[in-house]
Order: sequence, then C-alpha cells, then structure tokens
Amino acid sequence: MPSRFIPLTVVLLCAALWGLFWIPLRAFEARGLGPAWATLAQFILPLALLLPFALWRKTQHQASGVAQVTSGLLVGAAFVLYYQSLLLTEVVRALLLFYITPIWGTVLEAVFLRRKISRFRIAALVCGVSGLLVVLTSKGGIPVPRNAGDYMALLSGFVFAVGALRIRAMPQMDVFEHVFSFFLYGSLFAFAMSLLPLSELGSAPSWSVAAPLMPWLLAVAGLFLIPVMWGLLWGAKHVDPGRLGILFQMEAVVGIGSAAVLANEPFGWAEMAATGLIVGASVLDVFGSTAEESAVM
Repeated sequence: MPSRFIPLTVVLLCAALWGLFWIPLRAFEARGLGPAWATLAQFILPLALLLPFALWRKTQHQASGVAQVTSGLLVGAAFVLYYQSLLLTEVVRALLLFYITPIWGTVLEAVFLRRKISRFRIAALVCGVSGLLVVLTSKGGIPVPRNAGDYMALLSGFVFAVGALRIRAMPQMDVFEHVFSFFLYGSLFAFAMSLLPLSELGSAPSWSVAAPLMPWLLAVAGLFLIPVMWGLLWGAKHVDPGRLGILFQMEAVVGIGSAAVLANEPFGWAEMAATGLIVGASVLDVFGSTAEESAVM
C-alpha cells in the first residue's frame, strides 16, 4: 500500500469505530449518567490512564502536551459538544450536522493555507452538503437545527475543523502530545459544561450510580477512546482538514446504520440517500484528487 494511503486508511478505520461510540454513551446514560457527566467521564478516565506516561515523559525531558492549550482545547471542545449532541438529539441528526465539517475545513484551507480547491473536492462537498440537506428536510420545514443537540453538533464540526487546521500546522509535535492535550483540555471544557444550569445536561450522579460503571468506563477509555483518538490525531497530522472531514464522514455511515438496527432510529429513503451521498463524497475526494495529483506530477 503506498505510504500516502496509510493515513487515509487509519482515518477511515477510526471513523468507522467512532460510528459505534453512541452505543456505550447511551448505555451509560441509561444507567444514570446524564449527558454532561457521561461526556466528562469519557475525558477524565483516559486522562487518568495517560497521566503516568505524561509524568514519565517529563522525567525524560520530553514534552507532555500540557503546553498545547490551543489545539487541545479546540479539538477537545469539539468532541465534548459532539458527544453531548449524540445524547441530546437523534444519532442520525448529530452525525450529519457534525459532518458539515468538510465545508469549514475547505474554507479554512483556502483562506489560511492558500490552497486551490480541486474540482473533485468541490464535487465531494456538493455530495456531502446534499446528503445533509436531504436529512434536514426529510420531515419538512426549513433545513435548520431543531434543538440544543442539533446546535451542539453543528458547532462541534466547525470547532473540529479549526482544531484540525491547528494540528496540521504543528508537524513537529508527536502524537502523544496531541492525545494528552486533547483529553486534558477536553476534560476542563467538559467539566465547565457540566456546571451550566441546563436541565438537558443532567445532574451529578451519586457514587452508588457511578461506582458499578467504573470498570466499564475504564475499559472504554483504555481499549477504545485512547487508541481511536491516537489514530485520528495521527491521521490529522498527515491529512489536510477538508479531506480529513470528508474521510471522517464514514462515521456517519456506520452510526446511521447501527442506530437504525440497534436503536430503531429512522432509516428510510432520506437516510439511505444521505448515506450514499456521503460515501460518494469520500470516494470523489480521495480517489479523484489523488488521480488529479498524479496527473500533474
């Protein structure tokens, strides 16, 4: 496999796995963790597992990522908002509202990186946005967010695109620094969100509720969250923000399908059409742009 395809493959795999993350999140919510606190747990526990390694790196005079406030806060905040949106609105709406990300990423590339946008990227964006509009208009009305979860999903996509651009501009940093700063500053943002006086976010759980969930929370942190985030942030160092957003749309395909099967969420013509358009966007961008680049060389 050509080396340039390795980051693309890693991002696609991580995206597919993220498409299943709503399952443990909703399971924890069903056991008594409100949206804000279920989200906070997904940051605090991975942070606790990574902390000994960060301290060891300090003894070896290596950076831990604590200094990476901007990138850590941007990407961390994006995922805090996204996790909470999965609990506050339908999975399909959270996924597809988040995936307006490629538009933000492409605009940021054009403005800040001075990159020319290829015809294949434009076609991919048209496919992705068309899929978004199909879902938002499937029940009639103006295609705008309907509730707090919808707005969180939409905002998270923009913040993630800015954070991905920041990571892309810092190639000298190793992945541990990005991962540790993500969980560190994501934890701080998640904690701040938990303090907001919003009934939708839920209240702090009692120890009798939280204690039985700790083994499962730790398992999700160590076996899922850290490895998948490691792959995603490593990929973000090698893939431009617009393409990263398009590749990450694979999460929507897996998430929509799994929600339809396991949670009886809607999966009619609109969801099928949107999924097809999203897959088409990824194919157009990755293979079309690669072919165009090869022709120029």
